[in-house]
Amino acid sequence: MSHATSAAPGRVVLDWRHGTIGSLAPCALCGHPALCRSPATGVPCHKRCAEAWIATHARDDAGRARFIRRYTPRGGDRR
Repeated sequence: MSHATSAAPGRVVLDWRHGTIGSLAPCALCGHPALCRSPATGVPCHKRCAEAWIATHARDDAGRARFIRRYTPRGGDRR
């Protein structure tokens, strides 16, 4: 089962239903204050920043799917 919702080709939409909220801390990707914590790593990160990073760094559809699987844990369990 994919952990991303349907999106336009090349666009990534992550399922962060199991993400957590913490105190304001710099986003790991953009440096602006973030409340969200990555459900996979627990680090402060905006969902939109994570989606943009995957879309930018994936070389093809297989790479995009690999990043999505790697950074979106199943059932809310951190890897």
